[in-house]
Amino acid sequence: MSALLFVHGTGVRRAAYDETIAELRKGLADVDADLQVHECYWGDVFGVPEGAGAATLPSALSPALPSALSPAVPAAGPWTDPSAALAESSESSGLSERDRDALTWELLYEDPLAPLRRTTGEADGIYDEPPDPRLEHRARDIAATPPDELAALLEEAGAHEEFRLAVTAVLDSPAGRDALTQGLPPGELPTALATAAVAHVLAAIARQGRPLRWTPERRDEAIGILAAALGGGDTRGVLSGTWKVVAPLGGMRYLMWKRPTLMDKAHPRAADILKYLARGDRLRTFIEERVAEVAAAHGPLVLLAHSLGGIAAVDLLAAQDLPAVRHLVTIGSQAAHLHELGALPCLDPGAPLPDHFPRWTNVYDRRDLLAFLAEPAFPGRVQDRELTSGQPFKASHSAYFRNPDVLRLLAQVVRDGSA
Repeated sequence: MSALLFVHGTGVRRAAYDETIAELRKGLADVDADLQVHECYWGDVFGVPEGAGAATLPSALSPALPSALSPAVPAAGPWTDPSAALAESSESSGLSERDRDALTWELLYEDPLAPLRRTTGEADGIYDEPPDPRLEHRARDIAATPPDELAALLEEAGAHEEFRLAVTAVLDSPAGRDALTQGLPPGELPTALATAAVAHVLAAIARQGRPLRWTPERRDEAIGILAAALGGGDTRGVLSGTWKVVAPLGGMRYLMWKRPTLMDKAHPRAADILKYLARGDRLRTFIEERVAEVAAAHGPLVLLAHSLGGIAAVDLLAAQDLPAVRHLVTIGSQAAHLHELGALPCLDPGAPLPDHFPRWTNVYDRRDLLAFLAEPAFPGRVQDRELTSGQPFKASHSAYFRNPDVLRLLAQVVRDGSA
């Protein structure tokens, strides 16, 4: 049987790669126990070192941070409108329920405490149903010893420690203290606390660059179990309550203040791409050498390439005739888009793929803003496959390898070359 060689994408380093390839191997083993996955890790050797480029960020020139705002979670202030409801903006745009759910979680990754914040109209009064004084103690006990069902989900996500820290952070936050003291509309506090804690966990995993192991269904299941353990009777999920999610922040003044933080977050991923476009020959040579090593032991292989790895793989196979690669699978990749822009290094603008280029399947998720079609750029030479994880943008780009449809596709390609 042919082997699979996995090339990772931008910003990935050893710990995250090891966890991702372990998840990929485990998922594929459930589909086909004989399938072998070999590594092609390049982050430490060819990626941009941590901290490189930070000296030129104009952090020192940023406007002063108002004392009323937190760098991590913006609160009510001159640039925000806490009364702006997500439901109003999403319903008016005609989004489906699943799209609204993804949009909600896009915002919750940025502001996990949003479900605990009362709107302007609610903030002046105390609700008729006071919070259960035992709720906080119950939550802290659950953080230390989750119920069995929740513990199993946390084990699946590799997030026991993140959960303990998340619950503590939520309870100790100003929004958490206010909600525990003043309350929320009747019946909503347990679900709001559960939603905030789970959002905090997932945001922490995303910041670490680790693969997100929960599907949206698993995520909502975790919220339901936690809400029930906290004494909630309504565990329908984050969209069922009357809480408002802070609308996307507007105004250049806010963006000017936020720029250093945004750049610091985006820089590691963007830097690898910029370095590749300027000096990608070393990475392509490395992939070629790994192809030769694995093929020598296993015969012709399937090259699986994610994100920037897909750009490098397409470049390499366009420039070199490598019979050892019998099928290329790109996932969440920008290769065809770069070619459309005339920016793919090894293929002239507008040029077709060479005859020696292997069969190519391009997997994308329309919620992944870093994923692009390939068929329009290379008609008749590649097959696009939309396989959606249901995750919002930030999570969707790394959620492919947990998607059963992706795993089945990969196993089929390795077995018989079809897609």
